[in-house]
Amino acid sequence: MAIRKAVATGNWSDTATWDGGTIPGLNDTVYANGYTVTLDQAIDLTGSTVDQSGSFIPGQIYEIVSLGTTNFALTANAIVPGTNAGTATAVSSTVGTIFQAVNAGTATTGTAKRLGALLNYVNTPISVVTGGGFTMSGNYNVTGAYIQAGSANCLSFTSTVTSTLAGCRAIGSAFTLSTRAISFGSTGTLTLNGIIARGGSVAGSTVANGAHAVENTSSGTIAFTNASTINGGASLANGVLNTGTGTISVTNSSITGGVGNNAYGIINNNSFGNVSVIGSTILGGPSGGGNNSFCIQNNLNGSVTVTSSTIDGGFGGTAHGINNALAGSITAISCTISANSTSACYGINNLSTGSLVLSGDITAYNLAFGVNSTNAGAIVKISGSLIGSSNGTPAIYCPKYLIDPTPSVAKIRQGKNGTSTYSDFFTADNNLGQANPTDVRSGTVYASGSLTGTLAVPAVGSVALGIAVDNTTGTATLTAANVRAALGLASANLDTKLAVLSNLDTTVSSRLAPNGTLATVTTLTNAPASVTPAQIRAEMDTNSTKLTAIKSKTDLLNTDRLAQCATTSIVGSLIAQSNS
Repeated sequence: MAIRKAVATGNWSDTATWDGGTIPGLNDTVYANGYTVTLDQAIDLTGSTVDQSGSFIPGQIYEIVSLGTTNFALTANAIVPGTNAGTATAVSSTVGTIFQAVNAGTATTGTAKRLGALLNYVNTPISVVTGGGFTMSGNYNVTGAYIQAGSANCLSFTSTVTSTLAGCRAIGSAFTLSTRAISFGSTGTLTLNGIIARGGSVAGSTVANGAHAVENTSSGTIAFTNASTINGGASLANGVLNTGTGTISVTNSSITGGVGNNAYGIINNNSFGNVSVIGSTILGGPSGGGNNSFCIQNNLNGSVTVTSSTIDGGFGGTAHGINNALAGSITAISCTISANSTSACYGINNLSTGSLVLSGDITAYNLAFGVNSTNAGAIVKISGSLIGSSNGTPAIYCPKYLIDPTPSVAKIRQGKNGTSTYSDFFTADNNLGQANPTDVRSGTVYASGSLTGTLAVPAVGSVALGIAVDNTTGTATLTAANVRAALGLASANLDTKLAVLSNLDTTVSSRLAPNGTLATVTTLTNAPASVTPAQIRAEMDTNSTKLTAIKSKTDLLNTDRLAQCATTSIVGSLIAQSNS
């Protein structure tokens, strides 16, 4: 089945709750029909079935897939959901347009995809009672549902429920004020994954009676993720209203002001509420929109924190990107903030003593400042490039502001002739052809005192003679004294030892046999009569390590004197020692 309606108050999982005695599922448009249905399980209403014109199901929510040969706008067999009392009307002939079928649609040849839906209004060509709604009883998820309020809130969350709505749409009412498509009163977290949230088409007169798409009334968190879109609707029909102390979190998504007056994408209407936006786009109201259709309105003393996002003024009358009404705070970190290029809409407008802490580039255009803060009691801190327009409009307009913290690689642009030329003034850390600190002598301060060199330049005495260093050449030379010092040998000691070794040749030669071995020694000068050749050999063996050490030392000295020191000299020295 495609059209389902409740016939009793009860649980979603109870077949007695439904007409036909079965539980709704994929593709089904589900009506509360004046009853309260408790969601006691996860539900998936994702639509995928495509119907050809002539086969549309009355009361079913559809999305146009193809136009065919006949323009949808020329037919009168559809209803734009929540825009009238059930009278057939033409719909926009655009792929993606959502409509409610009045009949089979025989006047057009286009195709449309069924959408699963949760509805609690009577704007249908079938027999349905207005009122009732759906209540989440536990940590269950909803997938693929088109959710639109009628005369009461459509889907409500209470207690400590934590839930995820994926691939859904939440649309404010077109019939009754003070209604919400989704009302979140839980202390848990509601994750809206890839959702579209749009304010309703009925215009309100106060924030309280607006036909909002989503409202947070508790200390819980509503988190928009995964390319969600949030849009205001008619006057005071906002995409999101935060009246609790909790947080509205938006990540990797887009937020836009509405088409009506004071139709905000998000309004933070509690002194302790918070709005957090990360990696998203913030844009004031669209062309043709009403006055004050801000993207984000910080109405009391709460806080708005935006990180790594773009904040732009819109196209409507005073459709600023963010409007800070009282003493609340706006913090924008690593953001680009711009006025609108064709209208008088600021990126950020600070009306009272609230504080602004902004980092990132701020850009003005001829009709508007990037940031406007006219109260002298406001604390304004900025860090980034300030890009004024060519006609002289400054990037930021306020009685006083501070540059804090020091901007990195920033500039200030100022118009010159009022039409097309300007001058740029750069902070010293910009790469404007000045030397890199690693190429400047260590300790040298330059670039107006903002840069210090780090290059270590050796002294000329540490660089080889004649080699270029600093603004001169090196003076270091290699001397015999340096060599001896490196070997640990004093000059006199070395020369004395070499002279002794040189004088030993003749003495040793006379004591060697023709074959190079030691001859029989019968008498040694000044030696005991009992010394024998065997004892000499034994003494030489016990001093073999010393001989090796001496040889290693002498091998290192590449001089003419060392060439005279043969093995015979060492032997002669030993004999001389035995004589002494």
